[in-house]
This record gives sequence, C-alpha cells and structure tokens, in this order.
Amino acid sequence: MKKNILYGIIGLSIIIISFVVSGYIIKSKKLPTKENSQQNSVFIKVEKASLNEISSELTYRGRITAFDQISLASEVQGKIMKGDVRFKTGESFKKGDVLINIYKEDAVALLKSGKSSFLQILSNILPDTKIDFPSEYEKWNKFFHAVDVEKSLPELPKINSDKEKIYLAANNVLSNFYQLQKQQINLKRYTIIAPFDGAFKIVNKEIGAISSPGAELATIVRTDKLEVTVPVFPSDIKFIKKGDNVLIVTSEGDIKNAKISRLANFVDETNQSVNVYLTYFPKPDDNILQGEYVDVKFKGVKIKGFKIPREALVNDSYVYTLKEKKLVKTKVKTLRILNDSCIISGIDEGENVVVESIATNNPNINYLAR
Repeated sequence: MKKNILYGIIGLSIIIISFVVSGYIIKSKKLPTKENSQQNSVFIKVEKASLNEISSELTYRGRITAFDQISLASEVQGKIMKGDVRFKTGESFKKGDVLINIYKEDAVALLKSGKSSFLQILSNILPDTKIDFPSEYEKWNKFFHAVDVEKSLPELPKINSDKEKIYLAANNVLSNFYQLQKQQINLKRYTIIAPFDGAFKIVNKEIGAISSPGAELATIVRTDKLEVTVPVFPSDIKFIKKGDNVLIVTSEGDIKNAKISRLANFVDETNQSVNVYLTYFPKPDDNILQGEYVDVKFKGVKIKGFKIPREALVNDSYVYTLKEKKLVKTKVKTLRILNDSCIISGIDEGENVVVESIATNNPNINYLAR
C-alpha cells in the first residue's frame, strides 16, 4: 500500500517539473517581429522606355486557291463526246482546248435546212426588189450570193427606208434571218472550250452520257494564275495597300513574289479578320499547290513607339512601371501587336517599364529592378 502511494507521488512530481521546464523554454524563445516578416523583396525585369522609329514586318498565314473556278453546265441536250483532252478529274488542259463536245449533227442539219429555205425566200423577192427598189437591188443580190449553207450567215444589209423594212418583213426575210442567227449562236453551245490553262477539279458525267440543259458536267480550276487569301487583323489593315508587292514563303522555304489584288472592306465573322487577296503567277517548275498554306510577309512599316514583350501587356491597354520599389499600373496605347511582342506609346521617356509577366501586384512587397 505504502509502495503504491510512493509511486503516485513520484509520477505527479515528474509531471509538475515538465510543465515548469516547458513554460521556461517557451518564454525564453524569441518570436519573429512583424517588421521582419514584411520585409520581402522581389526582383523583376525592367527596361527604360525609349520611343524610337521601329520597323515592323507584317507576317501572316495564307492559303493558296485557284484564281478562277468555273462550273461547266450544259446549255443543250445531247450525247457527250470526247474533246481534245481526257474528260477525267485531275486532267490538265491549255487555253483554247476543246473540253467537251456534245453531239450536234442534227442541229447542224437543221441549220443547213433553214439556210436553204432562206435562200429560196431571197430568190423570190429579188425580181420585185429590182423593180420596186432599184437602188437597193445590188446589195440584196450580193447578200443572196454570200449566203452559204456551209458557212456562217453574212451580215444583214442596212435597211434605208420604212418602205423597204415593211417589204422585207412582209416577205418573212427578217424573221427567217434572225431565226437562223439564233440557231447559229445556239450551235456554238455544243462545244465547250477552255477559257484558260487549268485542270478538271470535279467531273460529274462520263463520255457517252446524255446531257440535259442546266446539268452540271464538271468543275475546272485555273492553274496559270493563283490567289492567296490572307486573314489580317483589322488593326493592321491600315498598313496594307492594294498593288503592294509581298513575299510568300512555302513550307519548303521557297520565296515567291506576289501582289495585293484587293482587300475586303468588312470583317469576316468566322475569324474576326479582314481578308487580303494576293495574285501569284506560278512558273512551270514551281512546287506550289492549291490548298497549300504559306507564310505571307507584307513590307515593313515604321512606327514610333516602345517595343515590349507581348506578355508584359496587361489587358491590351496597360503596363506596369516601377516607381519607388512599387508597381504602378499605367495606361498605354497599343500601336501594333506582333507575334511575340507589341509596340506601345503613351509612356514617358526613361520610365522603368516591366517587361515580363507579373502574376500579382502585392503592395507589401518591395520590387527591385534587375
């Protein structure tokens, strides 16, 4: 019993001594002062503002397309016949080549028949013309001999009086002439001739198929003249002019000369850019294909301002300046935004401008230039 009481007294003594020693240690330890905890410094990259004439090159990405793309549609009905080149997708042709022939022998025969009937009408009126219009007889006689069923119609002689016009109309000379002229014009629609050097992009019909008026036969694209469509920021349009020479750089590093042919006067809703169109005449050995993307370099423009990294621009209108170890948010005017930098104005000469991204502006931190 006495032994248990003794152990209890010893344990209690140890606990009391532990509390006393712990209290002494805590009191003797120095706590950090509030002043020391706030004396933090951060080094940031700054540059002194200097407004100079800066030459900036405009570089954008453009896409090559055909300058002309035409859908070939049939204006007449008939069997599709072979032309000068194969009627196949990807086939190339030259300007003036016959692309498509449509069977026209029946139309040719109809035209010849009409000319024969017209000659009969002229032969019937010539005797009366010699009597009633002696001064006009020679021109109509000459016209009669000029009409040939194998050749195009000659030009209709000039009618010099209302009496002569009534006489010709009453004898169906005028109506038959213009009907034959219409058939002659229509006959040209049976042959489709290439308007430029190009290639078949799409072929919808086969040789031997029957075409009908309005049916789309094929789509052709021009290959001797290309166009480059370049979306440009609206803020940069003021530096670009129609007729300016530009450089296009292919994916293989080849540099070609092109010219600005036109500029859109509206913003494309899909990409919020203004399209600029270039004209390029490829050479036979050029390895440039339609649909390819190229870099387009417009000639440089000189702007008076201060160039900073793009990451240093805050909300497109502000920068941080360093004044007495504190950051000051300063409003500036953005003159040009480049790929990884921008040109600004509205800043005083010699000001310390922060040229790196700042995550936060803490007023309790001293900022030092580096």
